[in-house]
Amino acid sequence: PPLRPFNVEELLPPMEVPPPMVSGSEPEFVDEEWLSKRVEDILSLYRTSDTMAFRLPPTAFVRCSRGGKTRALKEIANRLKSSVQASVIFVSFNESSSIVSWEQVDPLGALCRRIAFAARRNRKANYDSDFAKADVKPEQIVEWLGRRDPRILLVDEMNNCNSLLEKSIPSIDLAEFLKDNFLSKEDQYLVFSSHIVSTVGQLSSYMDSGSSRPIAIHELPLIRNVTNAAKIFRWPELNAGKALFYGLVPALIYLTRLEKLSSIPRISFHKVEEAIDVCVKDGLVTDKSVRYLLANFVDGEKRKVMKPLHQFMNTAEEEKLRWIPFYMTKVLDNLEFSAPSLDESLRVALRKIVELFNELSTAEESSGKAWE
Repeated sequence: PPLRPFNVEELLPPMEVPPPMVSGSEPEFVDEEWLSKRVEDILSLYRTSDTMAFRLPPTAFVRCSRGGKTRALKEIANRLKSSVQASVIFVSFNESSSIVSWEQVDPLGALCRRIAFAARRNRKANYDSDFAKADVKPEQIVEWLGRRDPRILLVDEMNNCNSLLEKSIPSIDLAEFLKDNFLSKEDQYLVFSSHIVSTVGQLSSYMDSGSSRPIAIHELPLIRNVTNAAKIFRWPELNAGKALFYGLVPALIYLTRLEKLSSIPRISFHKVEEAIDVCVKDGLVTDKSVRYLLANFVDGEKRKVMKPLHQFMNTAEEEKLRWIPFYMTKVLDNLEFSAPSLDESLRVALRKIVELFNELSTAEESSGKAWE
């Protein structure tokens, strides 16, 4: 599409960019201990120089789809802003500034548009109407940032940049821009979130030809006490079985509770349906691949799972995946109905597994089902 000319005069000075808004109506998904430790870790790396002997690792937070990554990154951005004299810039490839199909061929341009939106002087401006088609050039953002000025960039849902799935000129351009402007100098740093660890490793490999840059990977915290969680999320019926069904993920538990209170859908399964469609169209769904998928429930081996399904699992290890029953039931349901060529005995097994896990989500504590 035609893009409008952009002028850096539309932006606030970098140090004046405000942190993202955090909803005051939602309960906290991360506790103070976790938040303080992660901010401390980030600031320690922020103050460290990138050298040939020590490749400065960016920080990545991983969690399944709808697992609370955006909220956690916003919390971290706000804490950083109050802790250090630096520009703290939060951008997202999700929510109201989701990356669209035509931007996928130029992810660096997509990133620059979102940086410009985060720094907009007119705080009433809307992303879709005012910045979605702005021609923000990388050199404009570099000039605006300043050569050595302290800054921290936080990028939400980096996994939505599809170009990172394979090495290409666009993916290398994005990676090198991030390295040169947010990792190569002391007091400059990069933090991002992703559904999956593979995005993390690929971005790192594109930054440095012939050498390996590590990544500081952290999972978001899980609930540690079901009784406390029931109070925080105002869900008296929450028990161990229900909590396990949602993978102990605070955001999934909270969104499910909102659905029960309002009858308004809060969790879309469109991504599950899209992922299954990709698997079917690419010929990935066979009796063998589905049996491998079921085996993964036990051993967690990543190689056994069709790649489009990784986003619905918890992982902080390159070769291990942990299923969340809530998503497992949706995936298996969709597999059964989308792949009619599957062996009938396998289809029966899928139905039975879904039935058993749904019992876990609905069982009362006294029934004993919650602990089976």
